[in-house]
Amino acid sequence: MSARLERRAREPIVGPRGYGFRRDRRLGSRIVRALDSLPHGFCLFDTGNRLLFANAGYRRLFGQPDGAVRPGLHACTLIAINAAKGLKAERDPAQIWAERRRLLARRDPVTVLQTLSDSRQIALTLQPQADGGWVALYEDVTERRRAEALLRHMAHHDPLTGLPNRHLFEARLDRATAEPAGRGCALLCIDLDGFKPVNDLYGHAVGDALLRRMAERLQDGLGEQDTAARLGGDEFALLLADAPVSTVLDRAHRLHRRLTEPYDVGAGRPVLVGAAIGIACAPQHAAQAQGLVERADAAMYQAKRLGHPCLWGDALRPGLAPAAEAVS
Repeated sequence: MSARLERRAREPIVGPRGYGFRRDRRLGSRIVRALDSLPHGFCLFDTGNRLLFANAGYRRLFGQPDGAVRPGLHACTLIAINAAKGLKAERDPAQIWAERRRLLARRDPVTVLQTLSDSRQIALTLQPQADGGWVALYEDVTERRRAEALLRHMAHHDPLTGLPNRHLFEARLDRATAEPAGRGCALLCIDLDGFKPVNDLYGHAVGDALLRRMAERLQDGLGEQDTAARLGGDEFALLLADAPVSTVLDRAHRLHRRLTEPYDVGAGRPVLVGAAIGIACAPQHAAQAQGLVERADAAMYQAKRLGHPCLWGDALRPGLAPAAEAVS
């Protein structure tokens, strides 16, 4: 009896389970259960790029039924299967696999992002192994990237109007003024007249609604490279990229007429506000962003004092012809 028990203890205890994987019951099955319990996908490939093992997390991520992913399948075949299940890619599986092979040839871990047809985003980490095989780890990063994008948006946009805030606007103005000479840009600084009485008379809810409607009007007709921003309170700015000087003044007057049209914001009657606009163009009025802001800002305050809707920044320079001013 003792001899039979001793012989049985020396025999390997293995058995076929799912995927055709042979596992030691005392340790291998625990490892497999642990891998299957991971929220991430895990695939192990041999030196010939053929699948040795895929955990349950991998099948869940790609909606693969049991038996669809089997040991022995080539990595390129798996890519084709995933493409059929919703992997969003402009290239065919062979091209994707060729890129993966180039990444694996570096022998260093690397992570790439995959987008599925249902808009989920999967981070794929390729981890070469010392024996020539490799591991693929798949993580659903959709919610994390959405949260990161939301935080980035909140850091650079005004929460009330959704417009870029001062920080983002200044960064875009810096880039615009750094463009090669000849392209140029125009900066319009805008300040509302009569906003505080509206806020005091009708309440902050109406005041907030007015600012949101104004933001919508600011964005009407903007080009892809243009930027409307709320700098704070009732101060706004407009950056017109690659704008010919000959057209800026007309655009400012059209904008002024649009901003001063009545607003229906739930006050019981239409609300009216005024606006003063100061204009400065680069490189005509200033070559650097700070100088452009100073010139447009000074023109805006001069427009408020004089009762003009719009003023060129150059209109403040001594000795300029009266034609430099723009009046309605």
